[in-house]
Amino acid sequence: MRETVAAYLLGPGVMLLVCAAMWAVSRRSRGTLEARLTRWLDAHRPHGMHHKH
Repeated sequence: MRETVAAYLLGPGVMLLVCAAMWAVSRRSRGTLEARLTRWLDAHRPHGMHHKH
């Protein structure tokens, strides 16, 4: 089997593995990731939001 054919066949398999791993991680830490992102966004506001009313 040539290298290009092997790479062509291996590419979708690797992408499926990566997608499955990302899905498993997102299912396991569903609330944790969102809470961490919310805390980070609260602590690091963009420069445009520092104005006073």
